[in-house]
Amino acid sequence: MNVKLRVLSVGALFFIGQAVSAQKVKKDTTAKETQIDEVVMVGYGKQKKTDVTGAIATVKSEVLQEQPVSSVELALQGKAPGVQVANTGGRAGNNTKISIRGNGSLSASNNPLYIIDGIPQESLGNLAPEDINSMEILKDAASAAIYGSRASNGVVLVETKAGRYNGKPSVSFSSSYGIQEIIKRPRLLNAQQYKQVHDVARQNYLSDIAAGILPKPASQLELTPMKDTGIDTDWMNYVLRTGAITNNQISFTAGGASSKMYFSASHISQDGIIIGDNYEISRARLNVEQKFADNFKIGINTYFTYTKANPIADDNNTYQPYSNAMAAPPNLAAYGANGKPNRFNFNNPLFAFERQVSDKWQNIGANFFAIYNPIKEITLKTSISGNIASNRYNRFDAPNTRRGENAGVPWGYGYYSTANNRDYLIENTASYDKGFVDNRLKLSVLVGQSFQRWEYEDSRVEGENFPSNNLPWLVSAATINKGRSYMIAMSLASFFGRAQLTWDNKYNLMLSTRYDGSSKFAKGNKWGNFPAASVGWTVSNEEFFKVPFINEFKLRASYGLTGNQTGIPYSGGLSLIAAGQNHNQEPGTAVTELYNPDLKWEKGKSFDAGLDLSMFNRRVNLTVDFYNKTTNDLLYRLPVPQETGYNSKLSNVGTINNKGIEISLDTKIIKGERFKWDFAANFSYNKNVVEKIGTKAGYFTTGFGSIVKEGEPLGSFYMIEALGVAKERYEYRDQSGKITKVVQPGDMIYNDLNGDGVIDSNDRKVFNGGIAPIYGGISTRFSFDKLDLSINAQYSIGKKVYAMYKEGQLSGADTGYPSYSENMIAEQMNYWTPNNPNTNVPRPHLAGAISSWNNQRSSRFLENADYLRITDITIGYNFDKTQLGFIKSMRVYAQVRNPFTFTKYSGVDPETYYVDQTAASSQNTADTTKVTSGFDLNGIPNVKVYSLGLNVNF
Repeated sequence: MNVKLRVLSVGALFFIGQAVSAQKVKKDTTAKETQIDEVVMVGYGKQKKTDVTGAIATVKSEVLQEQPVSSVELALQGKAPGVQVANTGGRAGNNTKISIRGNGSLSASNNPLYIIDGIPQESLGNLAPEDINSMEILKDAASAAIYGSRASNGVVLVETKAGRYNGKPSVSFSSSYGIQEIIKRPRLLNAQQYKQVHDVARQNYLSDIAAGILPKPASQLELTPMKDTGIDTDWMNYVLRTGAITNNQISFTAGGASSKMYFSASHISQDGIIIGDNYEISRARLNVEQKFADNFKIGINTYFTYTKANPIADDNNTYQPYSNAMAAPPNLAAYGANGKPNRFNFNNPLFAFERQVSDKWQNIGANFFAIYNPIKEITLKTSISGNIASNRYNRFDAPNTRRGENAGVPWGYGYYSTANNRDYLIENTASYDKGFVDNRLKLSVLVGQSFQRWEYEDSRVEGENFPSNNLPWLVSAATINKGRSYMIAMSLASFFGRAQLTWDNKYNLMLSTRYDGSSKFAKGNKWGNFPAASVGWTVSNEEFFKVPFINEFKLRASYGLTGNQTGIPYSGGLSLIAAGQNHNQEPGTAVTELYNPDLKWEKGKSFDAGLDLSMFNRRVNLTVDFYNKTTNDLLYRLPVPQETGYNSKLSNVGTINNKGIEISLDTKIIKGERFKWDFAANFSYNKNVVEKIGTKAGYFTTGFGSIVKEGEPLGSFYMIEALGVAKERYEYRDQSGKITKVVQPGDMIYNDLNGDGVIDSNDRKVFNGGIAPIYGGISTRFSFDKLDLSINAQYSIGKKVYAMYKEGQLSGADTGYPSYSENMIAEQMNYWTPNNPNTNVPRPHLAGAISSWNNQRSSRFLENADYLRITDITIGYNFDKTQLGFIKSMRVYAQVRNPFTFTKYSGVDPETYYVDQTAASSQNTADTTKVTSGFDLNGIPNVKVYSLGLNVNF
């Protein structure tokens, strides 16, 4: 038999990219080739694709090489059915959020579990895209249940590159440089338009007074005409810039008869589109494996990551420089005669640049493993791994800055914190693989044990009253007034097993279970079992199947249980006390939280049914999956009687259901000698419903204008319904017919839902769409000789965004002159007048009663945010090997990311939503922003990136 290296389309479920795998080929009497499917990663091992009975998506390293990205998560954007990747903004660094088959938690984590080279990690931040050999996404319970209590939100498996035994040394180098700019510049009013709106607002106020609709104001100051300052400031010019991003990576592989190794080093430097926003990350990775005998080998995979950032001040709220530049009046100057930012009765956007912030992370980790085969069929493996992440955060507000002042006196403030997070993992597995009945029956068995422990340490200190702007460290502070330190720890012990039977390459059965014990819970609830089962039937291998153009037709189904303990507090189910001070300022202890002995982790039940179809010599590949996933025992803090001394108690109260369909298509339309054309697309529909939350009301609000309610999806909005701008006098009446309010032409009309003649919180209704139910991606690739072109896109349908910033920036000069009034967006100029009645922008008005009525939180600012975004266009050229001498291959490329976005959303970016950038996901804390997504608070938009790059292999 010959061994032939063949480049295959990763069809059907694996449509994301192209896979390179060694294939055994044998020729029969008809000269046809019989192919053996490539191997894919599953939990704690690998399987042939034809034996897989779960829902798994794959991306290969070749995709990353041809369409390079700055972060691993971006490689998945629009590429995998059921995987929703949102790039939440244009800040320097990684701003992506991943959801797999919807969101199934309220207060625990909605993030997937990341496994890199077999080791669980909190994120993919320690991984350079160039180091990836392959990536699998386990979407259904049968695939993910082997990871038990952390797999409810799916699992992302990553295998990094390694050398080859008896392989020649090789060096790879890649470099790219790009510039980035805001994806769409916002249109704001200039000084003349700003004054015009104020003048109209004043005139409308005067007209209503003259008509007796409104009383005269107590002070005539409100009616003072706005002065023409002769200043026209474009605040965005003081905040935005053209950023730059550089990415350099070098790797080395080598291998001998008994050893192999892979080493890489990379560095990314990024200057964001906001002045002063800088980010750098350096990574190094070393993978080494050594054979001591044919049946025994050891290895170690290590990495080091150093991150340095100068993040934007107040990036986690609405006061960062971009949002302030949107709101700053254009008729005022940015700087005073002294060269310092002017001080107004609003927040000058330039104040943000006065704060000095430094955020540094160092991460180091290693995985040592040993593999022993006492006989051919048995493999024993033990691994010991650990990760250490340390952080140093420093903030300084100099004495002569506005933030550093104290009651107008130069003062100064400093803050310094450190964190040291550690975890270690010990795992042992034994596997047995054996063929019976002339190898028609194949049995694969895996059993294992795992123990992981996490420790988080944190300390901080604050000081004030600094003698100089040039002495930023706390040693210079006259007063050290605050500080703290603490350490928490938690652990997880596990036992797991899996058995798989395959008969005659037609029938597959897989059974698995994991038994997890967590230190987070009280006795009696520490342990949980997470079983799963799946079956597959390769119909095309049956004797009766005689369809010549179908290469493979496979049916599969699975059912299993998974859990979620990530994000649950380390003491969530324990009765603990903490030290502190009592009311007499004496040291003492007290119970920290109301004890709930019945608390346990969330548990998900998932069913999946799918088919894989490959046709026309595997040039057309289709995969379809139906799933139904229910998460029970949702964690939420229920209110408790005040006599307990507490406001709430963490409890298991609810149920969320996610069901949907996923379709992926991969085709090779043209497969000629010189010209090739590939096309792929995927479609996902996810219906999310909150079935139960355990409160008497059946709902609760979550801030801003969102709601979690039984019978509605997560990401729902809760607000009054705007019916438009009145074209004529409109009256509200109560149930007796009495007029309760009169709306003048040009003012807003709202739906009086309960008919009491009053518009208030009782008239709020639910609107869906904060999380899009339909999403997917489209990609195509053309190649002609040495030249190739690829285009990738993603889309989102059914998505809505509440443009909260419009509450102030379509306010029609609501506060009036000379009081501060936010600048407004260009849409404001379409305000109602008798000559412009067909508009959704009410008339400008200085009266608080009118402006507050017109600008209250309502569906007026809730917009359709469906979009189609071209995420990547890359054109590359591969040089002829015969012209390169000692260089094995060389490729140059030009790339643009996010060049086009097609959407009806009037804001800058339909993909941007509020995210607390300071909230780090860990075993102890959760990222719950996905539950309340869909609000645009003038977050920093996404960016367009124009890059040139080079890949060289020696």
